[in-house]
Amino acid sequence: MGNTPLFDELGHPIWMDREEFRTHVIPENIQADWDNPHNLYTFAVQLYKDGFLEEAEQGVNRLLELTDREEEVLLLQALVLMKEDKPEEGERVLLECIDKYPDRGVAHTYLARIFAARGDREQAVQQLKEGLSKEPNQETALRMFTEWVGDPEEAASFLEQLSETADSWWPLLELGKLHLKKKNSSDAMDCFQRALDRIRGDRAEESFPEWEEEVAAMTVSSLLRKEGLTEELIQFSEKYWTPAYMTPFHGMDYAQALFDSGNPKGAVDILARMMEYIEPDYQNMVRLRMQQLDRIPENA
Repeated sequence: MGNTPLFDELGHPIWMDREEFRTHVIPENIQADWDNPHNLYTFAVQLYKDGFLEEAEQGVNRLLELTDREEEVLLLQALVLMKEDKPEEGERVLLECIDKYPDRGVAHTYLARIFAARGDREQAVQQLKEGLSKEPNQETALRMFTEWVGDPEEAASFLEQLSETADSWWPLLELGKLHLKKKNSSDAMDCFQRALDRIRGDRAEESFPEWEEEVAAMTVSSLLRKEGLTEELIQFSEKYWTPAYMTPFHGMDYAQALFDSGNPKGAVDILARMMEYIEPDYQNMVRLRMQQLDRIPENA
């Protein structure tokens, strides 16, 4: 069998024959972390992602002993069982998780996948609703919900209901998406601004943004760019963009919108201001874009 890209517990790629990895690396790592729940959990997750399900299950079984059946371990156990095509066993684990952690929502989302795979869409949607009512900022669950409900009005009504929770912001992004689909950009912008205002809360202008704020901002800028809403993107960015984001995606959307509106100098300035803050992996991409914009005549 040829070499396959596998990943260590830090997410770094390892090029190695799968059988060699299974025979030598996995047992050594599991043994080394046998009494370290944090490291063992990280390794078990990576084994699940790489498709070493039996070995992942071995790690999970040990974690269940070490952690008194913590939520994240039960969820990982359910995922492994689902991937092993054992939905009934997975369902049992998820029901235990819901019973043990009644205020948490992710187990409902996984349960919805099991119901959907059985063709029971109604039960699947009900589980999504229950899970989202407990934890409304589940991106995947929200996307599944809007897709499976089918009726945009019904979906919008539930998303609006979710958005009434104080710490809820992702439902507002989904609600904004629905408004964009209906070409109602004004209501969409209202939802997007409510989401960002809620995340930012009392953050001082000079303090660094949380990751949730960056994710929300880049999600909105991407949606507006895809819809060709250049003016709206500029207005949104003037209010919410900051050069202190770790990734360049919102800034690059903002710069492109400025360029498209006839302001290439402003576009280059936005990109230049980002260079101090963005992670090194992105710097060449931004530098290249600055050079491209600098070379384009202003009257082009």
